[in-house]
Amino acid sequence: MHKRLIAGVIAAASCGYLLWQYFTPVEVVAVHDSNTILVRHFPYLKSRQIAWWEANKDMIQAKYGIPNKNESNYYSAVIMDFGEGYRIDRGTDEDSDLLCFDDMSVDARCIEKNTHLWIRFNQKTGMFYR
Repeated sequence: MHKRLIAGVIAAASCGYLLWQYFTPVEVVAVHDSNTILVRHFPYLKSRQIAWWEANKDMIQAKYGIPNKNESNYYSAVIMDFGEGYRIDRGTDEDSDLLCFDDMSVDARCIEKNTHLWIRFNQKTGMFYR
């Protein structure tokens, strides 16, 4: 009986989390460096991440200019977790996993490196998701 209760609680928590992920819209917080998109509430499953990108890439292109294609039609875009927001790089070992943006002129211009989805396209290999 005790094992079934624990299994039920785990199943309910998992279903609740997946429902929350499904119904909470992705929030684009900022864009940087012509290819980095910072988001909140990004789907956990890779298939849902790709589906979100496919459904929103035209809007992102129109609003932010991402993806930015070069002369040979190549582009790369990275979707990263905004996490707890921008942080200051203090130059310590603890900050070695920060990604800082040069297009910001404030001290708090770094985020933790937490990539959700990397999108790459070129004429020879086609679309690539990682």
